[in-house]
Amino acid sequence: MSPKGMSYAASGVDTDKEVIAVGRMAQLLRHTHTLRSQNRPVLDMDFFANVIDLGNEQGLAISTDGVGSKVLVAQLMNKYDTIGIDCIATNVNDILCVGAEPIALLDYIGIQQEPDEAIFSEIASGLLAGARLANISIPGGETAQLPDIIRGEPGGYALDLVGPASGW
Repeated sequence: MSPKGMSYAASGVDTDKEVIAVGRMAQLLRHTHTLRSQNRPVLDMDFFANVIDLGNEQGLAISTDGVGSKVLVAQLMNKYDTIGIDCIATNVNDILCVGAEPIALLDYIGIQQEPDEAIFSEIASGLLAGARLANISIPGGETAQLPDIIRGEPGGYALDLVGPASGW
């Protein structure tokens, strides 16, 4: 049991409303499962990953996840070399949960200000360490400068790190 006052809701996160909102999204997005006559999702949308039927009893597992509020911890500590490992781990776990072997991840870094070479190097170091642990490749990625969208801790380097991953 959480100490008094310690809850997601007390921190400003309403998980009850999230369940309702995501449930409504899933209801609508399930309609996309029949848009193609081939290559349809194998699983319902109750997982954080899914498998696309490629035919011939083969499938492509796909997932995307980010490091979330761990970025704020990295900002406060001015230490960014572990968030790449976390990004790999969250995605690899989701791919494994649908019975697939993770094979690759693309990185996406949204930043508030211009790229900082030293911080990017730390992030890359963590991504490399995570990729080695998971035995996956990182064949590409994307960076976006979003000064009006990305916000972080005052004085910190504000960013978001996300990684769409694939497996088979």
